[in-house]
Amino acid sequence: MSLRSRALLAVALTIGFYVLALALIAGLIGVVFIPDVPGRLLVFCVIGAVLIAVSIVPRRNRFSPPGPLLNPAGQPRLFAALDDVARAVGEPMPAEVYVTPEMNAGVLQRGSKRVMVLGLPLMQIMSISEMRAVLAHEFGHYKGGDTKLGPWVYRTRETIERTLTTVSRQGALLQIPFLLYGRLFMRVSQGVSRQQEFAADLLAARTVGAKPMIEGLRKLGTGSIAFAAYWRQEFVPLLEAGFQPPLAEGFARFLAEPKIMKEVESAAMEHRAEQKADPYDSHPPDAERIAALAALPAGPEPVDEPAAITLVDGLDLIDPAILIGMNTSPPLRLQRIAWADAGTLALVPGCRERVRRQAAVLGNYTVGWLPELLKYADRLGLAEAKAAGATVASGQARSLGIGVAGAALVTALAQNGWAAESLPGRPVVMRRGDASIEPFIVVSQLARNEIDVDTWQRRCWDLGVRDLGLAPV
Repeated sequence: MSLRSRALLAVALTIGFYVLALALIAGLIGVVFIPDVPGRLLVFCVIGAVLIAVSIVPRRNRFSPPGPLLNPAGQPRLFAALDDVARAVGEPMPAEVYVTPEMNAGVLQRGSKRVMVLGLPLMQIMSISEMRAVLAHEFGHYKGGDTKLGPWVYRTRETIERTLTTVSRQGALLQIPFLLYGRLFMRVSQGVSRQQEFAADLLAARTVGAKPMIEGLRKLGTGSIAFAAYWRQEFVPLLEAGFQPPLAEGFARFLAEPKIMKEVESAAMEHRAEQKADPYDSHPPDAERIAALAALPAGPEPVDEPAAITLVDGLDLIDPAILIGMNTSPPLRLQRIAWADAGTLALVPGCRERVRRQAAVLGNYTVGWLPELLKYADRLGLAEAKAAGATVASGQARSLGIGVAGAALVTALAQNGWAAESLPGRPVVMRRGDASIEPFIVVSQLARNEIDVDTWQRRCWDLGVRDLGLAPV
């Protein structure tokens, strides 16, 4: 589909929405002038017309920087690579380039100003050639005029969503026509979006080669799963505790764990195999994109080259500002810490606070008698849930209780000179000299009877921790 055809389609879809909205307003107002209209119907029509009219008024979109703005003078190698790809594609350079904490890259247009967004995690998982292919793909969206039509489509989509939300106050009846039109709009506009992705892939393959683009797509799928796990399991808990460790360093540590990556790659392969085409998706399934690229020239044989992140200078200055685009209410107030300090500064205080609520119960047990405590893990979990104002099923209660017991072990050891180590992708470890305990793993093993009482007590005696109380001091 040509740019002209896509532009006409976008205009037609937008006009169609406003025609529908104005027709409904006219119809509702027309009912008001019918003689002897029941009062409730009169109120429904007046309020409905007002709500629709207010909803369809265009809103001004304000641009918020998604992350730190990169300076060409401070990033000569990265901008040299961008310029090289731009010349190969035959497109001007973007006016602004931002880096974000996302496994993604994208382009947009602010008036006549071109903007490119590069995900720091994306540059960590891709080689330079693969990143060049991704950049060529993004420049393809400029070349195809996608960034000029995108704001029009997105604004209409936002107006439809806003109208649906607003008229829902009057009940489901007024929602129906907008819901049906919204589905039509999404199917058509997302169908065009999928065509744009294929076209951008084709340009990237012709510019850099199909093989780097294929490998880039595969790594994007794998990296998305890996980063989502890292962000959710390792990074966000520290943010919620008020700390900000280095994002890129932590993700590199996470990727370096063989067990983690084996699970991630397995999950990515399963996802690709199960991924199906959906008329409401903006991107085609990776398998379809890879199949289309496989028929194109592979390009030069890849050499052993470094990750694209090596093109970025001053990472130690960028990383602390990487969360600049996160709009939270209230704003995050974070203390910057090293990953080596995450256990002491974040994990231990969090565990101590968690077990403090169960101090009366835990005070009856020592580290050596953890197996006895775990017999009542379900009760401990229910008490923990009650203290937090939540309700849980019996199976969840046991799991929650085991977690509380693990936190109690961390607290007991930390109170007696053991240091906590909590690194991305690795189990929590408590250390004192040459001795070490993985508290949450040990507690899980005790709960599953994989370690018997006598063995555990002998180990505790050898480590000098058998009689340490589990309640926080």
